[in-house]
Amino acid sequence: METEIFTLCDFAQDNQSKLTIVGTFDSIYSPVFPVVHTSCAIACRIRFSLKETGDHDFRIQLTDEKGKEIIQPITGTISVRPPAKGQFSAANIVINFNQLQFEAPGRFSFSLYIDGEWITGLPLLLSKAS
Repeated sequence: METEIFTLCDFAQDNQSKLTIVGTFDSIYSPVFPVVHTSCAIACRIRFSLKETGDHDFRIQLTDEKGKEIIQPITGTISVRPPAKGQFSAANIVINFNQLQFEAPGRFSFSLYIDGEWITGLPLLLSKAS
């Protein structure tokens, strides 16, 4: 299994296995806290080998720097089918967030788990704008 993309962005869409990503970012600046980020998305593309055919559970978590969950973990299942001859097995995951609230500035982390194992993560820094 190979994670090709795991990013936080303004917009993401999976359209018949074609992943569209707009506005990747890793920082948010706000003059006041708490702050609500009105809309963003996690976009992920994972490539699987033939031996990884089958169902795989995934979980995406958002935590603060102390490990406290900011939102409920997002879970689901990826069904990996054997690829046709000369083709590949890849899966896209798009999670859209609306009205994501942060109480205070700090460092946050999105983490991706597949079958209970941590695969990758990405940071998000919230800073007070002057």
